[in-house]
Formats: sequence, structure tokens, C-alpha cells
Amino acid sequence: MPAWYLQRWEKFATKVAFISEEATCTYADLVNFYQQAAATLAQLQLTEPQGFALMGDHGPVSTAWLFLLQEQGHWVVPLSTAAGDHAEKLTQVPVHWVIQTTATQASVVRAEVAKHDVIATELTALRHGLVLFSSGTSGRPKIMVQDLPNLLSRYESRRENHLRILVLLGFDHIGGLNTLWGALAAGSTLVVVAHRAPSTVLTALAKYQVNVLPASPTFLNLLVVAGEWSQYDLSALRLITYGTEPMPPSLLERLRALLPHVRLVQTFGTTETGILQTESVSADSTFLRLVDPAVEWKVIDGELWLKSQTQIKGYFRQTSNAFTADGWFRTGDRVEQAADGSLRILGREGESINVGGEKLMPVEVETVLLENSQVVDCRVYGVPNLLTGQTVVADIVTSATAAPELLRAQLRQLCRQRLPRYKVPTQINFVSTVSGARLKKTR
Repeated sequence: MPAWYLQRWEKFATKVAFISEEATCTYADLVNFYQQAAATLAQLQLTEPQGFALMGDHGPVSTAWLFLLQEQGHWVVPLSTAAGDHAEKLTQVPVHWVIQTTATQASVVRAEVAKHDVIATELTALRHGLVLFSSGTSGRPKIMVQDLPNLLSRYESRRENHLRILVLLGFDHIGGLNTLWGALAAGSTLVVVAHRAPSTVLTALAKYQVNVLPASPTFLNLLVVAGEWSQYDLSALRLITYGTEPMPPSLLERLRALLPHVRLVQTFGTTETGILQTESVSADSTFLRLVDPAVEWKVIDGELWLKSQTQIKGYFRQTSNAFTADGWFRTGDRVEQAADGSLRILGREGESINVGGEKLMPVEVETVLLENSQVVDCRVYGVPNLLTGQTVVADIVTSATAAPELLRAQLRQLCRQRLPRYKVPTQINFVSTVSGARLKKTR
């Protein structure tokens, strides 16, 4: 009997699965690509599970191979063509084959594996595995092995819909894969863009009458700053989901004003635990509730801890204290917990600033600074201080009309009114650009 997803694809046969500038693919086409991939895999005459690097982006061929490889018990390393570190990543994970995919074709070539000294227990752990890399923003990227069949089983309960969903997050990102799996389980249509420039995305939203846009706050801010919304017909857009980083309240307010007919929903997940079921407290709130029956959670010293049925098998050839002995995952995300149990994501633990024993997150100060109409961009960070351990510094990009000294005084007054004393920047620098900014101009 075919796997449950194949049965669904056959049921959805005439519906469109993928739309891109290269090609339009129906679910019947997707089934054909799966069968072609199965024939190619059979020709390799493999007698035991092996590793495959799957190089491509969201599309029918790469998707067919992803589902097929997990069905056959192999481990797969998805690598987005947008990333430029393929060679480096392939030195860290044992793969026997490399699959290069386009929207309509795939080529399979033998990989060099002699350089990998892999012991049997490691191979056993990788079977049926999905290998993903962390972003590496806090050090060398971690290599995580997910139980792919277990992840996919979470989508079997999805009900059929006729939504068109634009894909932004990558083929090698748990958020991008979540969009892919959820859409194909429900018979949705995935709209794939070649580039993620604001004009390209807005054009696709209008041209293909997209209903759902999953995006990060940073990208949504780029769309706002571009100021081109009014040039496009976005009447079909019903839902924007956002996650992967804190949402500035000012940006949420601006989005609601620009798109009053669109529902905005916050999501949350990690590569280690999978994407969780959440709900926003309200349309104008950056607080969310974790409502996933397969997940337990708690807050320890301001950090969110999770225990999920879709947790990773482990880190490949790496040790980590992120997991406790009893299975809790320390996310490293600082959160604020409201009286009703809802949570607001403040940022990563490594971003916190310690001023005389009082901790703060940069997003708390950046959100306030961005309320001033002359602040185009900003970045807040801590620097060493002999008396307090650290002190708060803000780098500010201003509008062309801003008078620096007057603006500096205004910003200090604003921060004193809105923030406790220890959170007020002791130094404000005016710069032409900022690096590593979490929040950008929202109005």
C-alpha cells in the first residue's frame, strides 16, 4: 500500500502543487517525479541505508526525493542552492551520494566518503534521519539529526484546503520544511520565488493571488520599508505567519494598519524540537500561547525549556548541554511570561546584557528607540564597564533631516520615560549602517 502522502497526492491529482517561474506542477506530476526517483534509486542497487546530500530548493523533484529517501530508510542532508557553504557542510556529514535537482530534473552522482571515519553506531543513529545545520550565529553550526518519519507523521491529520502559500524560508530550514510538509499534506499550492527581494515577493503575491505568507519579522520590515504595498493587488492575502525572531510591537502595529484584512499569527519552533502549535493572544499582541498537545514547556530563570515528541535524535559527533538528563531542551530563548501563562519572545540568551546584575534584552531597548520617526535603523548591545560589568550602547541610523544632538537628547528622554534606568543607553552613536541588527525601521 502506498504511503499516506502518496495516497493524498493521488487524490489531489488535478490540483496544482507548485507554481514558479520555471514550471507549474500538479500533484499528479509530483507522483510521477516520485516514481521516477524510485526507479533511479532502484538502479543504485543499495543493500543498506546510505547518506544523500539533496541539493536544491523547494520544488517537485527535490520534494519527491526527500519523501522517497525517508521511506527507504536513508538519511538525507537538504542543502539550499542559496547557501554557499555546501562543500564545508559535506566534510562534516557522511554522504555516499549527491543529488542535484532543478524544478524538473535530478542527477545522482557518487560522493567521496573515504574521508569520513564513521563508526557503526553513528550510521545507525542516522538511518531515517533528516540532517540539519544550525545557523552558527553563536559559534560553529551544530549538526542535528531529526527522525524524519516521526516529523512527517505530525502532518497526517491535516485537512484538505485550497490555499496558495508563498515559500520564503529555505529547503534546509525547519521552518521552510514545515511549510512544505503542511502544504502538501493538505493539497495546498506552494508558490516558489527565485529571489527574496521585496519587489519579487510582492509581485508573486499579486500575480499568483497568494493567501498565506510565512515570513520573519526582519523580512516583513523590508516589505514595509520598501513602501510598495499600494502598487500591488494583495486582496487574496488572508494570513501572515511570523516567527524565528522577536516581533517589534511597532512593526506589528504598522502591518495591521497596512493590511487590515490580513490576520497576523505568531509561530514558534526550533530545529531541535520541531515547529510547535501556537496561537497569538490577540491580533495586536506579541505574546503567544503554546497549545501543542505533543509539547511540554516551562520557564526557568527567564529561559524557555521544551520537551517535545518530535525532538531530534541528537547532535552528530558533537556534545551539548542543551538537553537535560530527563529530556528537557534549553532553548536559549529569553521570554517574558504574562500572568495568564502566555509568552513573549525577547531574544537569544547570548544577546542579553548584564548591567550591575540586572539583565535586559536588546530588543527591549530597540523597540523603544524605533518609536522615534527619525530613527531609520538601530542596534543595541553591551560593552564592558568597570563599575557595572556592562553598559548599554545604541548605534543609530537616522533620517537625512535628523539633527544629531537634538535627536540624541530626544532619544535619551524617550528611554528614560519608557525604561528602567539600567536599560537606558549610556552611549548613543550615529552611524551610516548597523551590522547584526535585530530590528529595523517600521514606520
